Amino acid sequence: MSHHVDTVVIGGSAGCFTALRRLLADLPEDLPAAVLICQHFSSLGEKHAVDLLRGYSKMPVTLAEDGMEIEAGQIIFARPDVHMMIGQDHLHLRRGAHENNFRPAIDPLFRSAAVYRGPRAIGVILSGMMDDGAAGARALHRTGGHILVQSPDSADFPDMPSAALAAVPEAEPVPLETLAAEIAALTNRPCKPPGGVPWEMGLELKIAGLEGATMANEERLGELSPYNCPHCNGVLWQIEDGPMTRFRCHTGHAYTMESLNASQDRALDESLFNALRAHKGRAALIRQMARKTEGTESRRRLEERAVRYEEDTERLQQIIKNRNTGQP
Repeated sequence: MSHHVDTVVIGGSAGCFTALRRLLADLPEDLPAAVLICQHFSSLGEKHAVDLLRGYSKMPVTLAEDGMEIEAGQIIFARPDVHMMIGQDHLHLRRGAHENNFRPAIDPLFRSAAVYRGPRAIGVILSGMMDDGAAGARALHRTGGHILVQSPDSADFPDMPSAALAAVPEAEPVPLETLAAEIAALTNRPCKPPGGVPWEMGLELKIAGLEGATMANEERLGELSPYNCPHCNGVLWQIEDGPMTRFRCHTGHAYTMESLNASQDRALDESLFNALRAHKGRAALIRQMARKTEGTESRRRLEERAVRYEEDTERLQQIIKNRNTGQP
């Protein structure tokens, strides 16, 4: 097994395309490491984005394939809708549950680097919103990996770099213009041999890879929380991970506190609009029933019911309006 730094894992989201364009242009052609990138692709689409970035890179750029060997001197992008994870010497692509509302997510890639590379890996967090990658960066740091973070003041969206720095205070913030040089300086350096991996880290990697983690083991990750998973409505276990509080359900959906809040907010928004649609439809149907009812008293009762549904509709519309404008 190599005892030199030979693997670079990179994660980014909003604003990441601009950062990657500069970073890939600056990385040397003979970089003695494999570079694996998980980007939350925008409306550009993964193939178009990778084709554009290929034009800036001196190294060959490709999309990941399941079972692909990991070799130095190549850049590999995660495919959409599957997690990309490092194995012993090859890649795994798995359609595991969303993490932090993304698939592919950055955390599974970084966690796999923590398990299979440890001190041999460099983790890099680029521009992005929210905090995907923070837990993965912490995992890689725990097994001896070196964490670099695009300095928040050089990122179009500083949320992800700031979250990574909060999760790993020892991480090194680096301006975008010198980030490639810092990566090149760290690669091929001698490093300690990989050590032991915390059991919970390996378990979370198995969950993301759909490798048959049992409910009994999953329950050991944390304590029951009062929250349900917004994706599948399963119970969430609360995991205390150093400075981070995270959540997982039995089917594998994983959240930081921030991503859980965002997912709950979307679920609430959908529920409110569903209720609004149902109330409007109910009021209209009862009005129609009243018009076709011959008895005066029966018609009156139906009209009163329609009025109550219409009043509820107005209340729901006001609640939705206040949510959109931020009013109390």
